Amino acid sequence: MLAVETSGLKGITSFTTYDSGELKDCKLEEYNLIHTRYGDLVPQYGDLGFRRKQLAVLSFYKSGKVKNISLEQQTEISTPIGTFPAELVTFFEDGSINSLFPLNGQISGFWSEEEEGELAQKFHFSFPFGEFYAKIIGLRFYPDGRVRSLILWPNERIIIDTPAGKMPVRIGFKLFEDGSIESVEPAEPFPIETPIGTINAYDADALGIDADKNSVCFDEKGRLISLTTFDIITVQKKTGEKEIIFPTLRPGLTTEFEKVPIKLIFDDDTVSIGDTRATDYNDDAKTANYKITECAFLIMRGNYMETKLCDDCSSCQGCM
Repeated sequence: MLAVETSGLKGITSFTTYDSGELKDCKLEEYNLIHTRYGDLVPQYGDLGFRRKQLAVLSFYKSGKVKNISLEQQTEISTPIGTFPAELVTFFEDGSINSLFPLNGQISGFWSEEEEGELAQKFHFSFPFGEFYAKIIGLRFYPDGRVRSLILWPNERIIIDTPAGKMPVRIGFKLFEDGSIESVEPAEPFPIETPIGTINAYDADALGIDADKNSVCFDEKGRLISLTTFDIITVQKKTGEKEIIFPTLRPGLTTEFEKVPIKLIFDDDTVSIGDTRATDYNDDAKTANYKITECAFLIMRGNYMETKLCDDCSSCQGCM
């Protein structure tokens, strides 16, 4: 409680603390001014209306350093790649900017994504791998100010040069600290040359809220590390044994069934193949490892849009 009493904040209406008593986050109903290396910022305190989020407007590290600020008004923030308006800013513990979000509206029955999108503006970006104008959800940075990831607005599309070629991109991309591409989310099935043949990379289920985890990943030298696909992969081993790997099915939210894409991970002479549940949320999902030099691979393009059930799934190739 002592940390709350000595914090200097006015008009705290509710708060939580760490186990040892330091202020963790709070809501405010009075004007406060927070000093940062990016200028003096005013955390949200006025009438929230039906658009603003009903969440804590200030959060802190255990050390007392500011972690997040939901701003009273959209405020210009200067970054190494330009000045952007922000309604939400997060910080590393050393005070450097962690992420910036131009808008921070609450999508609900009273405020739609379309209405929020009308408030979003396009910004100009220039990277070594591409120049484009786009609406964004947010930007994330490394502590030294270099861009870590760029999150595109829903349905926004850009084209950038990747280690796999010039690619149409949705959702966004993540960068290494040297500015090279670490991962990217294809906007459509995109053919990529892999150690086992050309595979159409795409993930229809990719989450659009964070570009830190994407379905196509590279290492610092631009070598393909992993990708997600709905293609069908046939593996023929030296023994003559043949395996067919295809997207599995799971109960859908809007349809009776939906496909679970396949994830491939490449490492030297090995490829690991399994559905995305094996690494995302289901440890029981099957993953198999294959020596690339000891197998022959055949890639067949899958159906990305439709799921059709047959009379006997045991005799088909995955209800494609």
